[in-house]
Amino acid sequence: LFPPIMAKASIQPRKKAGGFMVASDKNTDIVAPIFRPDLDAEDRKIYDDVCKRLEINPTLEDHHSYMQLMNYNQFAYMDLRPLSPWLNAKYELKP
Repeated sequence: LFPPIMAKASIQPRKKAGGFMVASDKNTDIVAPIFRPDLDAEDRKIYDDVCKRLEINPTLEDHHSYMQLMNYNQFAYMDLRPLSPWLNAKYELKP
C-alpha cells in the first residue's frame, strides 16, 4: 500500500542497496494503487491517518512500526465516489 521510501528513517538492518523497492530508491515508477505519501499531499493525509489508527510511528523508525506497516498488516482501502451520470441514467438509478 505504501512504498519503502516511507521507512527511510528506520533503524532496522537493511539489505544492500539495489534490491527491489528499497528505501534509498526514488521509486518514481510506482503508480496507483500504491499511495505516494512522499510525493502527494493527499496521499500523505491518508498515510498519516492509517498510522494514527494503527497507533504506529509514521517515520517507521522502530521495529514494531516498520513491521506492522511494511510487512504484517493487510490493508483494504476503499475510496467511495458517486456513480457517473451516465451509469445513473443507464441503470435508472436515483442520484
